Amino acid sequence: MEQGADIIIFFGRFHPLFLHLPIGFLALGFLMEILSRRDQFSYLKPAVGFVLALGALTALLTAVLGLMLAQAGDYGEDLLFIHKWAGILLVVFAFAAWGLHFKRDKNPSITIQRAYIGTLSVMMLLLAGAGHYGGSLTHGSTYLTQYMPDTMKKLAGIPVEEKGPKLIENLDEAVVYVDIIHPIMEQRCNSCHNASKKKGDLQMHTPEALMKGGENGAIFEPGSAAESEMIKRVHLEENHDDHMPPKGKSQLTDDQVLLLEWWINEGASFDKKVAELKADDEVKNVLLTLSDPNANKSAVEILLAEGTSAIEEEKLNAYVNEGIAIKRLSNEDNWLQVTLYRKDSVDAILARLATDFPEQITWLDVKDTQLSDKGLREVGKLKNLTRLRAEKTAVTDSGLANLEGLTYLESLNLYGTNITDAGLAHLAGLPNLRRLYAWETQVSREGAAAFMETSGNLDINLGYEVNVLDSTNVEVKPIAVSN
Repeated sequence: MEQGADIIIFFGRFHPLFLHLPIGFLALGFLMEILSRRDQFSYLKPAVGFVLALGALTALLTAVLGLMLAQAGDYGEDLLFIHKWAGILLVVFAFAAWGLHFKRDKNPSITIQRAYIGTLSVMMLLLAGAGHYGGSLTHGSTYLTQYMPDTMKKLAGIPVEEKGPKLIENLDEAVVYVDIIHPIMEQRCNSCHNASKKKGDLQMHTPEALMKGGENGAIFEPGSAAESEMIKRVHLEENHDDHMPPKGKSQLTDDQVLLLEWWINEGASFDKKVAELKADDEVKNVLLTLSDPNANKSAVEILLAEGTSAIEEEKLNAYVNEGIAIKRLSNEDNWLQVTLYRKDSVDAILARLATDFPEQITWLDVKDTQLSDKGLREVGKLKNLTRLRAEKTAVTDSGLANLEGLTYLESLNLYGTNITDAGLAHLAGLPNLRRLYAWETQVSREGAAAFMETSGNLDINLGYEVNVLDSTNVEVKPIAVSN
């Protein structure tokens, strides 16, 4: 008996494959009937009946497969009832339209003409209704309107929702389930487990539905995320049949998984507030992003994410045509990376770049060129520079003074230059400097260590030291100074 039920559901799953056929045929038949009434499209008239026949027959097949699929019990009763009967009535009216078409050809009376056009019109309304409710069953009731422009929503009387994630104003007073967990499930789980669709006999849109579980029982074990079926499935390989969300759907982020595990480990309460639950530093850091998306980002990450002003394409193309390596970091923003070579007149080109793109250049590579302190003065005008490679150039300690205003400079490579401990003083005020490469320079370990005392989270690379352990073994270690 169970095997027979499986076969019915197996064939029922072909319903989504065939449903596009009646949609296409019936819509085409309706359109051809309207157009064929014009003299220039009269040649379509003989084909209308054939197209309607294909539409009616495929609608019948699709409806039968849909009834089979309904036996799986994965769908909410209310929407399923409407979709089912809209589909059944669609089949009835499709066959009626087909029959009236041929009856009209034999007896083109006004009554039959009106009945035929009326039947076609109702058929199209049923087609739209069955399609809409079928889409709502599969994708959720807001699938069609989710990305509708706000102006269209207002005209249609649909509430306009705020764009992007809703920020939590008072994190300690936020109810964990309502303000944190439910939005995650709404975003990642509820398209398959909602009031209209209960895949695996599981609904997740309310606390009651979550506690009820699915066909395999409870989906979470309060106090133990590791023993919770929901979390086990989240951690399966994405290609695994039981992985959730299924492959092809938007996956949970690491932060979302962490929050789900935290909520379950803390008892899976539906009414407790954030302040009432224990949270380690990792969880606290993630929670902070719910009230401030930039909470755990560096100033450089925030800068790059916010973007910069538009680029004049003509100017950019002019540099490219000169053979200068200048390009966007990505197709989605206006940040530029520039690489100059020994053959270039580096100082002169930098003067032009600082005039044309003072805000957009964020990565600059001038290694092994004739860069001078004069050129560094132009580099200092690139106020959003985050990476600078100036190794094996002629820059000096005094030239580094030109970099004092680069507040977003994160990485600076001065390998193979003549800088000394005195030059580091000019870099002391750079708040976001994280990596300094100073090997094969005059910077000493003592000078680097002293510089570290006045700097934040900074690593200074002074090269490598080689220790001969014995006749066959050599140890190479980086000389790094960090705090």
